Amino acid sequence: MKGFCISLDVSKGSSFYQGFKSLEEPITKPKKIEHNLEGFKELINLREKIRKEYDEDCIVIFESTGVYHKALQTFLDEHDFKYTIISPLLSAKVRKSDIRGTKTDLKDCTSIANVFYLKKLRIYTKIDEIYDDLREKSRYYDFLMDEMKRWKIEFRRLLDIIYPGFDEIYNDLYGDFIQSFLLEYSHPEIIRKKRLDTIAKFLEKHTCHQEAYCLRQAKALKEYAENCASGCSSKSYLVNQFNVVIHNLNAQIKHLNYVLEEIVDIAKTLPNYEYIRSIPGIGDNLSSRILAELGDISRFNNASQVVAYCGIDPQIYQSGQISGLHLKISKKGNKKLRCLLYLAVTCMVKTSRDTVVVDFYKKKKADGLAPRSAFVASMNKLVRIIYSLCKSGSLFK
Repeated sequence: MKGFCISLDVSKGSSFYQGFKSLEEPITKPKKIEHNLEGFKELINLREKIRKEYDEDCIVIFESTGVYHKALQTFLDEHDFKYTIISPLLSAKVRKSDIRGTKTDLKDCTSIANVFYLKKLRIYTKIDEIYDDLREKSRYYDFLMDEMKRWKIEFRRLLDIIYPGFDEIYNDLYGDFIQSFLLEYSHPEIIRKKRLDTIAKFLEKHTCHQEAYCLRQAKALKEYAENCASGCSSKSYLVNQFNVVIHNLNAQIKHLNYVLEEIVDIAKTLPNYEYIRSIPGIGDNLSSRILAELGDISRFNNASQVVAYCGIDPQIYQSGQISGLHLKISKKGNKKLRCLLYLAVTCMVKTSRDTVVVDFYKKKKADGLAPRSAFVASMNKLVRIIYSLCKSGSLFK
């Protein structure tokens, strides 16, 4: 790229910044600013100086640093700065090309500016904000999933103590009916004390089954409770804990479903959603979250760049007698996107769908590839299909 830039080396709570007319012609020395309004105003002052003295605008460039750059990015959006965000791997690669390869806060501004002048970069746009919002929601969904798994583990632990063998009667332990039943009858002793018709009426109220069926189920529950050797008494603290866990688990499941609905609703407004969704084996959940992690696919020039972004490109190392065969993938890209692609291929293979990806997986296994390697190759194939569909603007046929 050409023109003026403001290069920032972002860290926690502060940054070093430096202005450049070109790489050989810096217009300021590196200076540290705090991540507050007073510090960020120095960037406004530098932009005004460039506009006044050179009658040109400038572009701000900085690395993606997890959450540390968010305050800076918000300030730039609010004050109509043009900016671009680069991967730390890109600036590290440029820095390593220096024969000394030294890294200091003062030199990092120059290394980042080097990327600006050597590479063709995209300016951040409003559509990127939508993708960012979608990505944040998708990762929050992942966080909620992890939380729900912990609640489920605790639920099963307490269920095995209080109601040993209950899962042999009912398979769906997380449905609304079972959760309501366990809240009402939180210990086998409570079932023993209740009349049969009372239990049957509860079942009839919380299910769509008829009276006769509910009566049979009530008898089965009564028989189970009479013979159940619970691991604690009905007055144990574990019973209170069990109720709390059920309440939290239900709340977590409802909130999780709500967040997923939000994710899908946002994804449906984006141009590439319908193309990814049209691939057999990929539903609303996976297509929305793949799109969230993939972002605006127009920023990639070819499918190989998308493969590299996912971190499923093979590491090539060939020297002397080392052939370069049986290579591992780089794993330098987006880990969450890589996991979603693996999940998508897993769903396709397990459901035995007759799709291009499944056929490709079977072919690779028949060629002698190990199952894991065949999976990675199939993920690569899926990425190339997604890229092709999005670039051509066509649905999967």
